[in-house]
Amino acid sequence: MKIGIGIFLSLLTFQSVLAQKPSDFTIVFQGQAKVNVPQFERESITNLFGTVLGRTIESHEDHDLVWFDGGGFLKLAYHSDDMVIPPSQFIKSMQLGLLVPSSEYEKVMNAIKSSGAKPVLPEVEKYQDHSNFYYFHAPGGQIFRIVNSITTMPKTGEGYVYDAERAQKYGADEYGMKKYIFAFLKRGPNRDFPKDKANELQNAHMQNIIRLANEGKLILAGPFFGDGDLRGIYIFDVPTLEEAKALTETDPAIQAGSLVMELMEWYGAAALMAIPEIDRTLVKKSIID
Repeated sequence: MKIGIGIFLSLLTFQSVLAQKPSDFTIVFQGQAKVNVPQFERESITNLFGTVLGRTIESHEDHDLVWFDGGGFLKLAYHSDDMVIPPSQFIKSMQLGLLVPSSEYEKVMNAIKSSGAKPVLPEVEKYQDHSNFYYFHAPGGQIFRIVNSITTMPKTGEGYVYDAERAQKYGADEYGMKKYIFAFLKRGPNRDFPKDKANELQNAHMQNIIRLANEGKLILAGPFFGDGDLRGIYIFDVPTLEEAKALTETDPAIQAGSLVMELMEWYGAAALMAIPEIDRTLVKKSIID
């Protein structure tokens, strides 16, 4: 029996859709929160989060913990009716956001709608556009919104959420790593300079470091403690040893022979690329003042 390629691919797509279970959904809750729920709603709310959305539920005598991708969890504490706020008052309370990757957003939204969970104020225009957000009341009244997120991608490991946009920005490979050029600054042969000349050379050395950092070439730099021959390190974000060598040769301390440099290719966390941006928020006084 022959099947056209288009029909065959359609069948595969259809089968893959059917094969996805609620536990396959990627639903991220960032942090922890506690929600008070009427005791009589316990079965309904565990059905929503456990059966409909496929979340792992850890049951205790008077509460449940609902676990989400990314390590966040929701504590559902069960009380008598007079101990919780009426459902009509939840519109005034905090709304809890659940991040869902774009590829799964429609499926998760439809699963919630099919469960019977009530939408929030469907007559209000703000809540009618479901392309990016869908607001709903969980049993008991608490308002949740699912967020159509382009950066929350399918799970890659327990407790971690893959951010494709940031990975691309930092040049990360599939392991979250990238290549750098690691430079060891060592004591050079020419160290006996008059004090004024040594201070001038050190200032020029620091100015060059700042320039390289501002150009995005130098990710990290710093001296070692003590008075050994190994004086400090540079980490360059450049592809080749040759380019790193050319950059080190712009250092006045290298030019004067006060320092010499040993370069090596190094494989490290791409998260190091975030250091310069963070550093700018931590500096109270310039090191060259």
